[in-house]
Amino acid sequence: MDIASEKAALRQAVGRRSALLSPNYRQRASAAICKRLLALPELLAAPAVFGFFPTPGEPDITPVLEALLAQGRTLTLPRCLSSGVMEARQVERLAGLCPGKYGIPEPGPEHPLLPWGMLSFAILPCVTADRQGGRLGHGGGYYDRFLAWAPPDLNAAVVCFSALLAEKVPMGPLDIPIPLTITEEGTWREGALV
Repeated sequence: MDIASEKAALRQAVGRRSALLSPNYRQRASAAICKRLLALPELLAAPAVFGFFPTPGEPDITPVLEALLAQGRTLTLPRCLSSGVMEARQVERLAGLCPGKYGIPEPGPEHPLLPWGMLSFAILPCVTADRQGGRLGHGGGYYDRFLAWAPPDLNAAVVCFSALLAEKVPMGPLDIPIPLTITEEGTWREGALV
């Protein structure tokens, strides 16, 4: 089986597992993930953060986004452009975002554009991840391109419910490992629990 087929099969398997997660589990796990994120030294030291607006199936990190805004830090969210391309747009509040290409709230063109090189930390969504830094998205390539364009010293964390972790995410030559994997049960730095 090739990498693309392995990834497609894993997305389907995780999708079935995700459909079984209760709202109570998602809420409790999201709160624990937010607590871990807000305690990360890399995030605490980051003046400019790239986040994401969570969809119903993803950990709800809006408390982290709100905390960053309340602290006066620069917060950017993705604005999806053409196929597989997004940009980082600065937001000053989460209210007033408009549904984008996939129905996910995102900043509009009136929000200031922040060059990738100015970002110091990124919080990334996933369909699934593993503890060694592997991340599997929905297959659109948006975050893969972001990671390819981001500065090499960018600190990044992928957030995932423990119930959706994979033992090993198939990685191709263009896939970039993420330094930190955060679940409600722990934080892993390149495979080691920290």
